[in-house]
Amino acid sequence: MNLAVLSIVLLLSLADPLSAEEASERSILVGRSRLAAGQVVQGDYIAFGPQVRISGTVNGDLYAAGGEVVVDGTINGDVIASGGAVTLTGAIAQDARVIGGQVTIGGTVGRNLAVAGGDIRLAESSRVHDNFVAAGGEVELAGHVGRDAKVAAGMLTIANGIEHDAVVAAASIRLTQKAAVAGKLRYWSESAPAMDEGATVRGGLVRRPLPEWWNGEYVRHGLAGIRFACVGISFVSTLILGLLLIRLYPRFTGLVSVTISSRPLASAGWGIGAMVGLPILAVLCMVTLLGMPLGLVLFALYMVALYLARIYVMTWFGQLLLRRPSDDPSLAAPFVLGLLLYSVLSLVPYLGGVLTIGAVVIGLGSLLMTKSEWVSSLRARGEV
Repeated sequence: MNLAVLSIVLLLSLADPLSAEEASERSILVGRSRLAAGQVVQGDYIAFGPQVRISGTVNGDLYAAGGEVVVDGTINGDVIASGGAVTLTGAIAQDARVIGGQVTIGGTVGRNLAVAGGDIRLAESSRVHDNFVAAGGEVELAGHVGRDAKVAAGMLTIANGIEHDAVVAAASIRLTQKAAVAGKLRYWSESAPAMDEGATVRGGLVRRPLPEWWNGEYVRHGLAGIRFACVGISFVSTLILGLLLIRLYPRFTGLVSVTISSRPLASAGWGIGAMVGLPILAVLCMVTLLGMPLGLVLFALYMVALYLARIYVMTWFGQLLLRRPSDDPSLAAPFVLGLLLYSVLSLVPYLGGVLTIGAVVIGLGSLLMTKSEWVSSLRARGEV
């Protein structure tokens, strides 16, 4: 199999979003990594790249991912953001969900805020209208929370008002002189919270006993819980990505499903060739200075393709279980059913690993075959 042809096909399959569907048919706009101040987007907006900055207005939901994500504009919907460093200093009308290595919130959130990260900081200028939920290594809560705050952290600092209860599990808890908890402070910790002079907790402190697994006797159960949690996180992320993929490219996703159904052995062959050959080609490109950018891009797209490959197999498997033809345009329900069964079976020892490898191989091969045939048909018609 020609590795150069495979690499070009892969680049086309992931880097040309307009080849699958007409832009006018979309209700979600996949945009550039920068939305300048003064620009207005009607509908949902997706932005990704090494650096993402959203300074304009989005009249819908925002989905942002990148090495560094900054949102200092106005989002009249929800925000889902992920990155190495995520900073939200704008106005968010509804909910915000953020995952990042370092997360800083300096703006307003109209409803609920959920954050997971290494270092999490709510600046004094921030305001969360309803509930705040966080899990991180070090959490500083210097912003105002309109309802409850629930935090799991290594170190927690509360330095502003919480209008209802605070529920905390942390090794270290400190309340500064600006802390004002209107309800109770329920906490799980080996030591009592450190309270500066002027800090207030109107409902009083309520210490909860540490769970039994804290002493190490039930560590293996804890590891099992972590495994289930990882499966849960993977399920949610795959569900969101899969539904977006089906919504943006329903016709192309259906064609990939037809390829899996009609040519499973050929799909597996293409998939094995791509899995083995493309990383080698990427490394060879990176040997030279001129080829290094191409090699890095190829390797990054290769990793994305491996993740996307499972979605096509899940969709095909769901169609098979629902006894729907592979060219049926209704794909959401089959995908969700396939994802559910895949998530359950992946927990079975040995079977889960074999299932994952098989799904990636067949999905990747069928993706490349379908895209290659699509490009060939367009060339035959003189459209590319």
